[in-house]
Amino acid sequence: MEEYLKSIYIIEKEKKVARVSDIGNAMSVRKASVVSAVNRLMKCGLVSHERYGYISLSDKGRELAEAVHKKHTALLAFLRDFLKVDEEAAKKEACAMEHALSDDTVKKLMVFVAADRAAPVKQLRKAKTGKPKSKKKK
Repeated sequence: MEEYLKSIYIIEKEKKVARVSDIGNAMSVRKASVVSAVNRLMKCGLVSHERYGYISLSDKGRELAEAVHKKHTALLAFLRDFLKVDEEAAKKEACAMEHALSDDTVKKLMVFVAADRAAPVKQLRKAKTGKPKSKKKK
């Protein structure tokens, strides 16, 4: 179900509204599968949908979709940018990993990625001043 939430979230960001056909196309699934999933999401209070109308995330659904999307984005960046996995493989593997890893593990990975990305900036500052940033003495 998280994949449907994530797809709705992305479609809403891009097009402002999500339709059954948009979700089906994005996920490469049949419209009947989308309708079935949307009905389950409605029962959980994660989306609203009028028959033949737009699908909208509830506040609870948006919160969950944002968390899943953030997790996916972090894993994709790690695979693609750090491990140099090709784009298509990285997308598929990030999708599989986001469901297997705990939120805590992904948060730690995000801290690692952010710290490593900041390292070149620190090195650049060091090169400009000719000395490393001083550490505070205890």
